[in-house]
Amino acid sequence: MKKLSLPFIEHNKLVAIAVISIIILLGVSYYFFSLYQDVMESKTSEYKEMELMVIDNTNLSEVHSIERYHGDQLYYVLDGVTDNNEESFVYVSQNDQDWKFETFNKESLHSEDVLLKEWENRCQNCEYLGSTIGLDNNTPILEIKYLDSSERLVYEHVILEDKSHYRLTLTPSFQ
Repeated sequence: MKKLSLPFIEHNKLVAIAVISIIILLGVSYYFFSLYQDVMESKTSEYKEMELMVIDNTNLSEVHSIERYHGDQLYYVLDGVTDNNEESFVYVSQNDQDWKFETFNKESLHSEDVLLKEWENRCQNCEYLGSTIGLDNNTPILEIKYLDSSERLVYEHVILEDKSHYRLTLTPSFQ
């Protein structure tokens, strides 16, 4: 004999499944949000320590901004003012246990704004994704990341001293 159930019991099962699904979805969302927050915090957690170390070990007296640049190794790029009121970049990298500091006076370098304007004139059908000040072969560069007209990811390095530039183009492959 087939067991008969009341119609409201079936309705309660659907509600229970929906509520449990929503709770699981909220829990997973919270986990990924927390994970994202932790990763972003870990990227900037050393900034204050880096600022104090640069002020103690270089002639930089004030820091305006700190960025990370991943070239051949990780560099911290600090933009600030020296004791002589000169705008400068300080590149900090770690070799084994020692920290290496390289200072470049911004007066002898082309500004990021000018270089980005020139890039816009060179690449009018490109989608700008971002730029970062970095160091390549002990030369200060501006790394411009963009998508060209063929939807390829391009990293263009513009040397801050003489405005020369070179590109790395990555073609997406879906194999």
